[in-house]
Amino acid sequence: MKKWGLLGASIILAAGMMLFFFQDSEAGAATGGVTAQAKVNPNISVSVSPASIVLEGVPGSTVISTSPVVVNVKSNVNYNLSVKATQDLTDASVSPALTLPISRLSWAPAGTGTWTAFSLTDTSIATNEPKAAGTGKDYSFDYQFAIDINDPVGTYSTDIVYTAVAY
Repeated sequence: MKKWGLLGASIILAAGMMLFFFQDSEAGAATGGVTAQAKVNPNISVSVSPASIVLEGVPGSTVISTSPVVVNVKSNVNYNLSVKATQDLTDASVSPALTLPISRLSWAPAGTGTWTAFSLTDTSIATNEPKAAGTGKDYSFDYQFAIDINDPVGTYSTDIVYTAVAY
């Protein structure tokens, strides 16, 4: 009987120790954490095709582009689109350089004939445009150049800049 009593006491002692260790391991546990943020930034791109055009004619004429300039805007936010010229029409191949007023170069939504003279300051093309993801949104423009009878012969140029700004 002593043998069974000692064995029973050993089993009870072992079970008690196991409960003690299991409780103790939870009491010694600790956790840590981190806050993860995922931020999506505005992304707007503007592409223009073709990269250059030539409008040529004789004094006293008005020349219209034969194919439109296509401006593509891709944006994950709503935007406004504007256009401006960087300088007057300039022929820098001679000294002093020859210039023609930028207002002699105009743009119109393709096929409309509603002309707006280019300016050295931003001119609004589209406002409150919704985001244009994927392939974006195309804007097509005809260009027109009014050649005065007194314009000196030359090759005049300027850069036209289209700007899309998030609003």
